[in-house]
Amino acid sequence: MSNLFSEMILSHQSIKKLLGKVIINYVEENVRENGYDLRICGDKYYVVEEGAQLPAIKAKIREIPFKEVADLSPLKTYLFESCEEFNMPENLAVLITLKSTMARNGFLAPPTVIDAGYKGKIYLAITSVYNSSLAKGISTHHLIFLELDQRTERIYSGKYQGGIPI
Repeated sequence: MSNLFSEMILSHQSIKKLLGKVIINYVEENVRENGYDLRICGDKYYVVEEGAQLPAIKAKIREIPFKEVADLSPLKTYLFESCEEFNMPENLAVLITLKSTMARNGFLAPPTVIDAGYKGKIYLAITSVYNSSLAKGISTHHLIFLELDQRTERIYSGKYQGGIPI
């Protein structure tokens, strides 16, 4: 009897084969046992300010220069650009989760997905519970690569293609 739900989480050795093809601007040491540790970079980051009335009105964001360290205020959400870029094939998706080290140090982040067909950098939302700081280049999120049961007929072609903060 075949399993209708036969998706797989990719292993260390399978993720290493994606370097330079699916994951661009990578650090080989960030390939973990069954995932990849994503880093934050960019010349700027953003603080999300009030004003969202979804779906009609998105929150306002304020740009902050990202030198070597980002200083974060308690209970504010910030958007950071990934160092890595992605060129997702039609048979692969990624679940993005916060690294446990980040969670244990008072950071929150919603789990999100990189869909099959997405191309570009991504923006990560991080909320700090306390006054905190993050160094540029730090790994903040863990990526879990999921192989789809077959190539999807509907690849991502949304407005965030290429890396749009909000």
